[in-house]
Amino acid sequence: MTTSHLAAFFHEGQARYQAAMSGVPDRVPVFAQLHEFAAKQLHISPRVFYTKPDLLVQGTLEVTAAYNIDVAVLDYDVYNIEAEALGQEIIYSDDFIPDVNRSKPLIREKSDLNKIRTPNFDRDGRLPAVLEMHRLFQELTNGLPGTPGFCAPFSLAVNLRGFEQLLMDIYTDPEFAKVLFIRITDDVLVPWIQRLQQACPGVESICGSDAWTSLPILSPDIIRTWGVPFVERIQEQCQVKVYVPNWIGEAFLKNPEEMLDLKMRVCPSFVEGQDPDVEKLGPSFYKAYALKNERPLVLGIGAAFLAQATPEQIRTRVHDYIKVGGASGGLALYLCSLNTTTPPENVKAAIQAVRDFGTY
Repeated sequence: MTTSHLAAFFHEGQARYQAAMSGVPDRVPVFAQLHEFAAKQLHISPRVFYTKPDLLVQGTLEVTAAYNIDVAVLDYDVYNIEAEALGQEIIYSDDFIPDVNRSKPLIREKSDLNKIRTPNFDRDGRLPAVLEMHRLFQELTNGLPGTPGFCAPFSLAVNLRGFEQLLMDIYTDPEFAKVLFIRITDDVLVPWIQRLQQACPGVESICGSDAWTSLPILSPDIIRTWGVPFVERIQEQCQVKVYVPNWIGEAFLKNPEEMLDLKMRVCPSFVEGQDPDVEKLGPSFYKAYALKNERPLVLGIGAAFLAQATPEQIRTRVHDYIKVGGASGGLALYLCSLNTTTPPENVKAAIQAVRDFGTY
């Protein structure tokens, strides 16, 4: 597909997504997190793929279009970027996505708080590479602003301090933990988000990733006290819309709406549910909550299911989610974390099911 055809394809998909988020589109739009899947499809090692902006952006867009996925999403190992810029060691591999060296957290002692500072966005770590990714994304999509990403405060604190030690801080030294979160939020994330906004003309929102802030990893009380307030602190300081959509685990609660209410505070524009929560609670639960709150709905087909199910099982689930969640419009479908174990035929089955069942 030529660059002009690539851009036209994604402009059409973006228009379909915007129509779904405000009413009834021609068809339910579908988007995906697929950076690992793209690297595998292109036979590029993670060590190279995640350090070369041109390969990552061009490759991601080409694979997204090749599988007829509507919306262009620029994604990468977003959890590592700010941590690496501060000096946290990252492990690169020819076989696996980069990850922080969890045996060597950057913040080991209280005095290490001095390591948390506003990075030099044009020099430190891969921050310049991320800025170049977004420039290339806008160039190759003929001006689509995309949705730049950042690592949300709780997950960044985990990557700098270590999960067990951070929980110990929360319970035994909450004042230290509070200072850690404030420094992460005010000195690192807010200025980085502001820099991303400058680098992406026309961008309307910036998305935080926060896999650690979910059930049963954390309790609702910890999420309420340590997850929500620092996302809201970012929202208050940034002009662009900031949201964190990927908290999961409501199916563990007797009252699942308790978690959805927390999620609405950090992602107020739409309601998102992902498998296995949606599989357990049913799409009707999420549709009812979305209608009650007058919000559009995003339903995520789970990564494990996409990797392990048969194409026919995938068609059945997509049909179910679209039939229930897409009633009267207001639905987008999300393929969660396509990775190196996701069979290409399963991705094709999901997309074909959307086209077969998702037309209004």
